[in-house]
Amino acid sequence: MRLFVRTAILTALLFVAGTLSALAEDMKTFAVLPFQVNGPVAYKHLEKAIPQMLTSRLYWKDHFVAVDKSAYEGVTLPTSQSEASALLPTIGVDYLIYGSTTIIGDESSIDVQVVGKDGTSWPRSASSKVAQMIPTLKNLSEAINSEVFKREASPAAVAAAQPQMVNQMNPVIQQNQLSENQQVFLNPQFRYAGDSDEGNRLRSNSLSFAAHGMVVDDLDGDGKNEVLLIDSNTIRVYHFENGRLTPLAEYSPAMRYDLLSVRAGDFNRDGIAEIVISMVDTGLKAYSMILNFQNNAFTVVCDRIQYLLNIVRLPPDYMPVLIGQRLSKGNSLWQDPVYEMMKTASSWETGRKIDLPAGANLYNFVWLPANDSEGAKFVMVEDGAEHLRVYSEKFARLAETDDGYSGASVGVTQDQSFGNLGKDNLLIGSKYFIPMPMVATDLDGDGRYELIVNRPISVAAEFFDNYRFFPQGEVHSLYWDGVGLGLQWKTRRIKGSVVAYDIKDVNNDGIRDLVVCLNTHPGNTGMSNRKTMLLAFPLDLDKTNPGTAAHKDYNQE
Repeated sequence: MRLFVRTAILTALLFVAGTLSALAEDMKTFAVLPFQVNGPVAYKHLEKAIPQMLTSRLYWKDHFVAVDKSAYEGVTLPTSQSEASALLPTIGVDYLIYGSTTIIGDESSIDVQVVGKDGTSWPRSASSKVAQMIPTLKNLSEAINSEVFKREASPAAVAAAQPQMVNQMNPVIQQNQLSENQQVFLNPQFRYAGDSDEGNRLRSNSLSFAAHGMVVDDLDGDGKNEVLLIDSNTIRVYHFENGRLTPLAEYSPAMRYDLLSVRAGDFNRDGIAEIVISMVDTGLKAYSMILNFQNNAFTVVCDRIQYLLNIVRLPPDYMPVLIGQRLSKGNSLWQDPVYEMMKTASSWETGRKIDLPAGANLYNFVWLPANDSEGAKFVMVEDGAEHLRVYSEKFARLAETDDGYSGASVGVTQDQSFGNLGKDNLLIGSKYFIPMPMVATDLDGDGRYELIVNRPISVAAEFFDNYRFFPQGEVHSLYWDGVGLGLQWKTRRIKGSVVAYDIKDVNNDGIRDLVVCLNTHPGNTGMSNRKTMLLAFPLDLDKTNPGTAAHKDYNQE
């Protein structure tokens, strides 16, 4: 009996020893070195915070364990893979993880390098807002676990990766199939004339003028968005509720001015938006003015600025910047380069010159911020057929669309004078049509920005350069696919000429809308009877938090 007990105990001890030995052989060690922080001193704490976050997320009991900090205390941080490999036996780990983060404004870029004693080399970079750095680090750690440590996903993660029904942004919007697991989609080649379910689209009352431009923003700082519309000579503000545009105020400059564009932005951070209006007089001379809207009334902040003005987002911080450019007196429309405008005691004057590729002006471009795999892209509407040209960060031309976009109807007539001989009235005036502002946005929150643009549809416009009364159009969402601009989704065809669009909560219900301002098209002989109305397409909601828009865009402060 005693011999049996001794044998059983010995067998159990041998089994435990074998198990521990197997676990010891299977267990690997790693170390996450302090990260180099390139940015303001205020972010110095990330030097140790990032390694702590990565260490906690990479820990895998009995498989991958972090060594104590004392093992690498005082070591010189590696700057290359060879230096990191040389540190592996010194620290005594199987894997060494190191890297850096660069912070400019509210944008951050993280570079991570994993080096293993088995020859593993795994570099990865990711960009995000500083406020979104934790989710970005989580994604990086999951990638290291699966690609380097070969850690299998949990059953919950596997279930989450299974094909799911797509929660479409809006049934009126046609969604392209971008994922192999996507089960519900509408092919973008199917074109529909309309939609019978008006619950998926908001439509305002019609207004008895033809709009030149639109702004949807909180103009007076009360927390609610207003709708600002301009026509050839009048600026009007409306409140949109229950399908109706209720007028709040209007303002008209002198009759000699023809209004070209309207923008809004809070430059002095006082909570009240500055409304930027650009115009030309009867002599084709450019002027701009800046207004405030408060207590249902307009106030002129600055007048007779002798530049056309626009508001754009420039890298690397993509904060709103006021830029300006003057018109030429000769046959070339643009006289000067594009400048950043600086506030002076009495007006706005030119500051630094904005670097742009040939053919770009203050109105016809937008920047798409960089994502994890691609750098920032510069997109420009070329003069003529209005194709979209895509450039790299250093303005190397990458691609051009086959279709034309924008389709604006508001333009500037170029001077047809020949020296001192006066104007040749026999020539039809050449007109430059000011492109509608393109909207850069990340609607699905995947870190890749899309481009919202208008696609005008007209047979007559293909034959007559100055014919701009498009009978219908579509709003497209395009994305950079590494080769060109691909179609992500589009609206059904919209009857009328689209004159402006934006992604804003137009009716203040907590849901972002695709807001489209259009002029009705009463036929080729009824141009004087055109009217303006708004269409709003509510966008997709975050499933986990109903009532919250599940996207971001850099056009929001």
